[in-house]
Formats: sequence, structure tokens, C-alpha cells
Amino acid sequence: MNAYVRLNYVAAIAIATTLCVAACSGVQTASSGASGLIPAKTGAAPAKHSKSAGSVTYQANTEHSGYVDAKLRPPLKQLWAVNLGGSVGYPVIADGVVVVAADGDLVALDPQSGKTIWTQPAPSGGGWVGPAYDNGTIFSTVLYTNGSSGTGMYAFDATSGEQIWSAETPGQYAFSSPPAAASGAVYTAGAGTGGTVYAYAESNGDLQWTGSVENGDDSSPVVTKSGVFVSYACPQTYDFNPKSGSQIWHYNGPCEGGGGSTPALYDKLLFVEDSDAISGFNGLILSASSGSAVGEFNAIFTPAFAHHSGFFVESQTTLVARKVPSMSTQWTATLSGDSYATPPLVVGSIVYVETASGDLLGYEEKTGKETVETNLGYGDSSPGFFAGLGYGSSELIVPAGAELIALGGK
Repeated sequence: MNAYVRLNYVAAIAIATTLCVAACSGVQTASSGASGLIPAKTGAAPAKHSKSAGSVTYQANTEHSGYVDAKLRPPLKQLWAVNLGGSVGYPVIADGVVVVAADGDLVALDPQSGKTIWTQPAPSGGGWVGPAYDNGTIFSTVLYTNGSSGTGMYAFDATSGEQIWSAETPGQYAFSSPPAAASGAVYTAGAGTGGTVYAYAESNGDLQWTGSVENGDDSSPVVTKSGVFVSYACPQTYDFNPKSGSQIWHYNGPCEGGGGSTPALYDKLLFVEDSDAISGFNGLILSASSGSAVGEFNAIFTPAFAHHSGFFVESQTTLVARKVPSMSTQWTATLSGDSYATPPLVVGSIVYVETASGDLLGYEEKTGKETVETNLGYGDSSPGFFAGLGYGSSELIVPAGAELIALGGK
């Protein structure tokens, strides 16, 4: 069973074993102090690196906006393709390496040739959730730990793959939320008994704070200087202080249970999925400052945003561009005989998205004109659970089934 099949299994178990209960809909403001700290297993101090432009976590950046400011222009040509033996997740590209979770391992490749630089097999749980990058370091969590006090968070030197530290993830044992790292801290969440958000020091793995949530599945944290945002089923959405872990606000949906989704932050608005509160829509738009609901949307993947527009895969066959914040329609692209299989990624002025039949499509951001259509040479209707595109080193990096493909342009 590969890593991403296991991730689906985590979500299914959480949904099956967690009882949805009625709760009051609306916004609640509460304050909770950080929990006690536990020692981390520490290693050597991380090497000093300069930051690189490109994708550093799921959906490109710590706001998960799915946008990279770059000048990649069609036509695209394939530079290399590597078979990694199993389902490949989203890439991060920094410090001269491309890092992905693939077939249970973390794998770093040379962005120019695709040759493997280093590999880190998962120490337990049979796979990694996915990588995040900051300050010369790659962070990841294992899918399962050995009990509720197991070691689940790891840090590796980005260029050598050497382990810098590992740390316990207390209270939980199932992890399906890709980490996000910024400003000296790395954040993730776990499930098993309720849910927990974790904040660790990037330098040595010290656990700085934890926050209690419902229920810790499938939500890579949005991280800014003033907030850490996560969102779970129904939705149950939270904002924590990045430094202290105190709860800033909580949007309390009409139920709770297993599952969740990665939110996206754009223009002071938080876009969260898994909403049962508004008929006809599966997502809510929340004020990032207060948590109050200000709108709604439809999306089956985390949307992408650029230049006052949002790009929403609203169904398996429909991609819609909408103005933000009005949500008025700008253009619509519709597939026939195929379906969208990844979140959109905006690179410069082109919106890229992959399909289940293995096509990479690119649309002009302003008009929706299709300017890229290239078949990646595979067909897979079940892409990795956290499949996604990435950009860095002047290349578009695309997971394609068991392969990772690099494309260059003008």
C-alpha cells in the first residue's frame, strides 16, 4: 500500500470512528494557553542556506494560495522524467533540490537532471505525508506513529538529506496534514483522539505549543506572521497565535467529525471547504481577522489565487475563474471525457492543472484561453492524496502517477 493510499485510509478511519454531533453554527471566540512543552530528540544544528523562490509546501506557499511569481511561458518542453516506483505527491523546490514523497520515501532530485541526490525512508508508519521547506531544511511527518507519544516530526538538511532532529507528536498517532514552515517554526496537525495542532522550533525541534481541534485530519496549516489557520469537517476552522498558540477565533460549524481540507488565504479572506452549512455550496469564505462567514464557493480541490482572481475546480469537469472578493464569474473551462485531478497552480499568468487522463493543461489567467495541452504519458484516475504541481529552478514540476516530470518554457 503506497503512502497516498494510506492517507485516504487515515481519513476513512477517522470518519468511520468519529461521531458527528450537533453544534451551534457561527463564530466563537475563545482563548486557550499553550500546553506544556516536551523535550525533542535533537541532532546537529541546521546548516545556513539562502532562501530560494519557488514552491515550499503544498500549494506553493504557506498561505496555500497556489501562486508563483515567475516568467515561465509556453510552449513547454519536457526536460526529464523519473519513475519513483509509486504514487508521487506535490513537490517542493529549493536550495537546488526537488523533494517529493513517493512510494513511502522522501526523495530529493537534481532539478536539472532528475537524478536522485538523497532518499529518506520513513522510520515508521510506512510513508511520509509530504515535505515543507524553510531556511535550508526539509520537514515532514510520518503517516502513523507508534502510539500517542510516538516520534512523528522530522527535519532534514535540504542539500544532503542528513537528519537534523526528530520530535515527538504527543497525544495523536495519525497524521495526514502536510507541514508548513515559516519564521523559525514548523506547524502540522494530528488525529486519533480528537485532534491537535503542533508548533515546533525549526532549529532543534522543541515543541513550542499545541492546540486542541476537531479533529486534526487533512489540513495543512496556513501560516502568516499573525495567524495559523486550520480547517476540518463541517467546517471546524481555527486561528491560533503563531508564537503563543493561544486561540484567536474558532468558526464552529453545525457538526464535527473525521476529515478536513487545506484552507487558502488570499486578500485577508480564508477559503475553507467541507461546509454543510450553506445549501448548494461546499465551501465558506471567512474573514481572516474575525472568522465570520462572508461568502461561499464550490471547489473539490484547494483553489488558487492571483491578481484579484480565484481559480476553482468546481466539479470534476469544470474550472471557473472568479473575481475576488465579488466572486463574479470571469471565465469557465469545461472538459469532455476527462476530469481535473489536481488543484490549479498559477505560474506567472498561466493557470496549470492536471487531468486524470494525464494531460497538463494551461489557461491564460485573464481570458481562460487554453495555451498548453500536453499529454504526460500516463493515465491515472486516482492521483496521490496530496497530489499537486510545483515550480522552482525555472521548471514546472509535475507528478504523473509514479513519475515526476520537469517541464521548461521560454
